[in-house]
Amino acid sequence: MAFGAILILALALSPSALRAQTLESSVERDTVIDGETVVLYIKGESLNELPDVSALNQSFDILDSRRSNSQIVDRGEIRSNFMMRIELLPKQLGQSEIPVFTAGGQESQVIRIDVVERGTAGIAPRDKVFTEITFDNENPYVQSQVVMSLHILDDGSLASVDPQPPVIADVQVERLPGGDQKIEERDGVEYRVHTWRYALFPQRNGLIEIPRMQIAGSVKDPSYGGNIILRNMATRRISVRTKAATLNVKAKAEQSTADWWLPVEQLELDREWSADINNSKVGEPLTLTLSLTTQGATSQQLPEILPPDIDGLKIYPDVPELISQPNENGLISRRREKWSVIPLREGLIEIPEVSLKWWDVVSETERTATLPAQQLMVAAADASVTDVTSQNQADAAELPAEQVTEVANVDLSKAENDATTGSVSLLPARSDAWMWIALVAAIGWAVTLLTWWRRSNRKQSETGVVPTAKADPGKRLSELRALSNSDNPSIFRAALMEWAQSFWPDNAPVSLVDIGDRLQHLPLQDQLRQLESSLYGQQQSNVSLPDIYATLSSAITAQTSTPTRHNADPLPPL
Repeated sequence: MAFGAILILALALSPSALRAQTLESSVERDTVIDGETVVLYIKGESLNELPDVSALNQSFDILDSRRSNSQIVDRGEIRSNFMMRIELLPKQLGQSEIPVFTAGGQESQVIRIDVVERGTAGIAPRDKVFTEITFDNENPYVQSQVVMSLHILDDGSLASVDPQPPVIADVQVERLPGGDQKIEERDGVEYRVHTWRYALFPQRNGLIEIPRMQIAGSVKDPSYGGNIILRNMATRRISVRTKAATLNVKAKAEQSTADWWLPVEQLELDREWSADINNSKVGEPLTLTLSLTTQGATSQQLPEILPPDIDGLKIYPDVPELISQPNENGLISRRREKWSVIPLREGLIEIPEVSLKWWDVVSETERTATLPAQQLMVAAADASVTDVTSQNQADAAELPAEQVTEVANVDLSKAENDATTGSVSLLPARSDAWMWIALVAAIGWAVTLLTWWRRSNRKQSETGVVPTAKADPGKRLSELRALSNSDNPSIFRAALMEWAQSFWPDNAPVSLVDIGDRLQHLPLQDQLRQLESSLYGQQQSNVSLPDIYATLSSAITAQTSTPTRHNADPLPPL
């Protein structure tokens, strides 16, 4: 018995038996300033497994995680150790808990971290890097602009920083240029102040919470290695947070009488004609450009300006041009409306004033931007224009060889010069072949009118019913010919569809291709397909608008001069 007890005691006192399994966790400090990180160390000895640390995600963001292993031979015995280094960023103020970890039947202890506000007495920050946010207006109107400035201050240790635009519910955010720097003294310490700006557009009224922004960066840290002499000092990752903020957004002003709510700091309404309106002629298209420019709104907020219905004018609106250009004070946005205006009669034509109500957020008053009424002096069409309509209106108006057209300037910084200096381009002069094509088209139209007159008289004599007045295809074709020289495919297409609706009033075509198919003219079908593709697809068209008009005239002449078959669907009379 005595020998057995001695053997058991010897085994128990052997190095292998004396080796203890341990699991410990510790932190470099248990009180940190909001936005700073804390490093957690977990050490294990003589353990064959690692602890599960996923529970840390409940209270912390894990910024970095590293692990090292070591083996030690002690009196012939191999001891395996590990150490885990985890950099944590607390998610909230107050107390955060590092939970118990388990591995190999061993447990670590609970650690509690106190997260305090910057400036708390007795708590020195680890890094002299912190943030501030300011607003140019904390009580904005709904949909008005608020400029938010993010300031990051450091004592020179900041190596890099990469703030991302904030994501805010019910707020549209636009990043503004800037990123300027300055030196500022705080509590006797000089700081570098880096600034980023954002334009915020709240989409609802009431209280809107601006959440805390987390900003990643790095600071110079000699303890991480590097060489000061060679200026390649190592850096350490950091993450700082802003404080939460609140905007108290006001609803649309009760004093506003506008149909379209437009709260901005400044607004300008400009008008420009492509040629002298006192020297216009019947059938010759003019381009009227209306520009609405604002400070403190997005381009999508700017209202559409609808063309007026004016006796003696035909107005074709083009696709509007929307531009937004940011600067350090916010967004400068512009909406350009282009109208192609065709005079239909000679004489004095009154163009009414254009007005737009907007809300001045600086003075908090409603204002009205107004362009005064104008008079358009229209002369008779050139003598060379062929008369093909029953009311002796122009079928086509020859444009001058040097028709001036406006070239849009998208540089908003030159807004003052746009209205006074016109960038112009000249259309190339037409060849003599166009005169022969026009002559053939005019003869074809004379035949068309004669056929229409005979059919309408026959219909009245047979039924005793006078046909209802419909849109005049000849008048529409006159407008179409004038627009073919305007170098604007979208407006030309709109006019072409209007002509088709007047030509086939009971069953109007729905597309350009449908027009070519109905006229059964292969060259016209090909040209219209190219035009449709250039407008709505990626394919570029090599066919000019005058060529399309000439081919259309030939197709109409050929179709109307072809004898009608008994079993074929006849074209509707002109």
